[in-house]
Amino acid sequence: GDSAAQYINFMNVFFTAQKMNIPVDSCMLLQDSGLLQQGSDITGGLYLKVEQLSGLLQYLTWLFLPSPSVRKMLGAPPPVKVDYRAACFCHRQLQDVGYVCSVCLSIFCKFIRVCETCHSVFKA
Repeated sequence: GDSAAQYINFMNVFFTAQKMNIPVDSCMLLQDSGLLQQGSDITGGLYLKVEQLSGLLQYLTWLFLPSPSVRKMLGAPPPVKVDYRAACFCHRQLQDVGYVCSVCLSIFCKFIRVCETCHSVFKA
């Protein structure tokens, strides 16, 4: 699953790649990753969840090996619909509304006095 500890690092990578026009492709084996879906969508890359490992080589050679411009000619699958709701760092549950640390931007489902990510202290 997605790691709350690495969330900020990943988002920094995605926004930097977006700014530099570098697509980030993600291939997940047997499970989904909301974080990598968002990163691929933000950067214009391809996200794919492989359900059957027996077809992995075909997916990698037909979808990920060609450049993004060639993929369009090959009939790459349409982008997945990405859910941009954030998951709280404490329970990894998607949140419509939550509390955000003003220092490190970690998201929590309930108010906490000390950020679990950067240890900033907040007033109640």
